[in-house]
Amino acid sequence: MVQVSIIIPVYNAADFIADALESVRAQTFADWECIVVDDCSTDRSSEILLQFAARDDRIKAVFLEENGGASRARNAALEKATGQWITLLDADDVYDVHRLNTLVTLAQDRSADLVFDNQIIADFPSTQPVGRAFHWLTQADAPFSAEQFFKRSAIFGRSLNPGYMKPLFSRAFIEDNRLRYDPQFRSGQDYLFYANAFARGPRCFATSYAGYVYRRRKGSLSRSGGTHLRNHARLSDEILTRHGTRLSKASCGALRSRKRYFMNAAALYDVRLALNARSLGKAVVIMVREPGSVVGAVAQVRRRVMAFLTGQK
Repeated sequence: MVQVSIIIPVYNAADFIADALESVRAQTFADWECIVVDDCSTDRSSEILLQFAARDDRIKAVFLEENGGASRARNAALEKATGQWITLLDADDVYDVHRLNTLVTLAQDRSADLVFDNQIIADFPSTQPVGRAFHWLTQADAPFSAEQFFKRSAIFGRSLNPGYMKPLFSRAFIEDNRLRYDPQFRSGQDYLFYANAFARGPRCFATSYAGYVYRRRKGSLSRSGGTHLRNHARLSDEILTRHGTRLSKASCGALRSRKRYFMNAAALYDVRLALNARSLGKAVVIMVREPGSVVGAVAQVRRRVMAFLTGQK
């Protein structure tokens, strides 16, 4: 048995998976295995994984027979993991060289079920910091409760919410609580997994040390955005159904607040699409149907109406 199992789901990651794997190999903590699950990539990802596995037997490449999404890929890795501790890495991100050593030391010193660190935010493909993910993480070693997780997850602003964390989990905690990713959710699956974990009241600690480099990649605005946001809203209902009786009143209230935020954001997204298509009537219908979008849309409506009246684009 190794100390740490690192799980990386991969789909068409040929342009960046080598960076992720090199950052794992560069760790000052050497007792790890890296389970990389290829979810039927159509690019050179599988070739790159086999090359790394041939160079370092700690890297174990797994190839799924059909595409099932990140949740199925992570679940496949969980079934094969042998480490005492389990942590995550997205294929387009990288680790600081001291990350594993820092988190394992914290977890062992605190007899924790899970620990997590801050994150450096960088603009892909760079690793140069442009910010930190969690501005509320200010201590090198601080307890982090279930209530903090849910309340922080309903606050949107300068900081990312805890759903972006990449924890180091005790494998025993995962197995004792039968934690797995839910394949029915194609987005927000990380947040649901963490919510399922925190609903069990884990002994959790956090550190302001930023050992995970989250490399943001620019994506195009698409019509799936509203669906994505409503899916996040639906997660709140799912979590309340599963765990409402064991969560605190404050945690349940935070989940309801989180749902309202995402429903309003989805409606505002749809309003923006209508305005971009110069369909003022459709935008008004959406705002009447979902009034939570009105506040965020007022400024955009004013600009679009004036442009329409003056014949501007």
